[in-house]
Amino acid sequence: MSKAILKRIFHNKTAIITSASLVFLFLLSVCAFIIIPDNTIDSNRQIPQLALSTPGSSQKIIIIQNSETSKADFTNLWKGRRDLDEYIPYDRIIEGSDNIEIWYKGTMRNIVSQKYKRSRVFYLFGSDKFGRDVLSRIILGLRISLTIGLLAVLVSLTIGIVIGSLGGFYGGKIDALVMLIINTSWSIPTLLLAFAIILAFGKGLMVIFLAVGLTMWVDVARLVRGQVMQEKSKNYVIASQVLGLRDMTTLFKHILPNIIGPILVMAAANFATAILVEAGLSYLGFGIQPPTPSLGNMLKENYAYATGGFVYLAFFPILAIMVLVLCFNLLGTALRDVFDTKSNLNE
Repeated sequence: MSKAILKRIFHNKTAIITSASLVFLFLLSVCAFIIIPDNTIDSNRQIPQLALSTPGSSQKIIIIQNSETSKADFTNLWKGRRDLDEYIPYDRIIEGSDNIEIWYKGTMRNIVSQKYKRSRVFYLFGSDKFGRDVLSRIILGLRISLTIGLLAVLVSLTIGIVIGSLGGFYGGKIDALVMLIINTSWSIPTLLLAFAIILAFGKGLMVIFLAVGLTMWVDVARLVRGQVMQEKSKNYVIASQVLGLRDMTTLFKHILPNIIGPILVMAAANFATAILVEAGLSYLGFGIQPPTPSLGNMLKENYAYATGGFVYLAFFPILAIMVLVLCFNLLGTALRDVFDTKSNLNE
């Protein structure tokens, strides 16, 4: 990447702000189990008595400790820790010689004295119908969306660049075959193709990103084909052919670096599309399956409650999707301006 392009990037406020925002969200998702209040596997700690707690609410609890509960360490920073402790909300506690009376909202529960500790839960974004922390699950949902988006974009770029560059560079029958494949794939609706792949290979993270990636490569291939057809008639390509360089060397070492700008713009747009497609698949039940949280299945799980007055159960996942998609769309627009040589000729 040339110094002129780097200079334009650092002078583009939109590119800087959106890039910083996305880096923050990536770091937040990677370090999720260090930050989130519920660092159990899938943030699936359920406290039924605190179900549908409003945003900003807090409650005193006692934790009946289980010796088999795992401690937070580097081995479970990605998946979370195993938690077999029991969480009981209380208003007051009366300790006896061999028992504990736990009072909560006028109801008393008597348990045999066990090892326990007092704590407090705070629901910044509220809790869902199972009494799980919404904030923790949204952050893990961001991780799922970003992971699937990244892997799907890599799949779409790999397939699209290879197929599009071969068709654009060689032309003739190869290009006709490439365009037949592109047009055939283009005719299949995105969601239907994703459904077919998921039904064929099953549900799961690996299948989801493959399904999403295989629905987006066509746009990349069309773009790369057109750009390569423009570039191959330029002097530096003709010179490389006169010097006897191999076609693959000319194509991948000389032509592709010169069309990286439009490819990056398309990658940003595809990232936003992948997030929306994954959320849609999860909402319809074809994506990530509960209890693993994703922004789509959080909407599905809490739909009835969200329409019944607990609006925050839909608002926060929708807000997270909107922020992600907006950041990638704005980044794509900023990159388009940065790599637009015609508008930067005076620099």
